[in-house]
Amino acid sequence: MKSYRTAQSIHMVGRAWQIRIMLRQMQKEWSPDTPLQHILQSLESTRRNH
Repeated sequence: MKSYRTAQSIHMVGRAWQIRIMLRQMQKEWSPDTPLQHILQSLESTRRNH
């Protein structure tokens, strides 16, 4: 499973069950109601700090 994150998108490549697991992990990190734009902004700010 591979995932690529940019400022505007998240690309996940893998089998369906692998992508479902990744999405569930994201839901645990952020609430299921969190908009994707908010998640991307959070990821981008985290990336800049490292």
